[in-house]
Amino acid sequence: MTERGSIARGGRVALLVGVLALAACNSTTGNQVEGVLDPRAAAPGQDTQPTAADEVVDLRAYCPKTVMRAGTETYNAYPDTMKSDDPDKARKLRFRATIIEVVRECNYAGPMLNMKVGVAGRIVSGPGGETGDFRLPVRVAVTQGDTVLYSQLHDITATIPPGRPNNNFSFVDSAVSIPKPDKENIIIYVGFDELRVDLPNAVPPKDNLRPIN
Repeated sequence: MTERGSIARGGRVALLVGVLALAACNSTTGNQVEGVLDPRAAAPGQDTQPTAADEVVDLRAYCPKTVMRAGTETYNAYPDTMKSDDPDKARKLRFRATIIEVVRECNYAGPMLNMKVGVAGRIVSGPGGETGDFRLPVRVAVTQGDTVLYSQLHDITATIPPGRPNNNFSFVDSAVSIPKPDKENIIIYVGFDELRVDLPNAVPPKDNLRPIN
């Protein structure tokens, strides 16, 4: 099994061919995933209409930063019947997915702040060399203090083609819309959510966060 460090050394996420080039202030590491927010890359069923005429795209305007709760950047999948204390757990790992880059874009339209959140990462097959299509539970949530303004779980598809040990994946949540904030206290949370449930108090502990941008 390739470790996370080897994944990072294996190369950055391949960029989607797109028309939307983000400024460095909207990227995790100096626009390394330029093109991930291509409107054509939105999740199936999401609105991909062009920017409305009354929207204001201003890179100097307040655009909330994204953070990731420790541990949610990696998703390990095992057989459903395996017990958590199985001594052969490492050998039975089906695949490991890792979020490598996160970007966001903000547009103001009247009383609303509309955001696109893009995620890019890598999926690696386990010791058994399993290939195929795999579902990854990625959650995007937006909070203001203790109030959850938006929370959506996306089951995205990542594919490891036959004969290959790994592949890239990317996803865009283009439906994030909240009331225009009067304070700069909005946080965007991005990460894998293995529990797949929305909790009443869905704000992660503040001492367990890794800043993204």
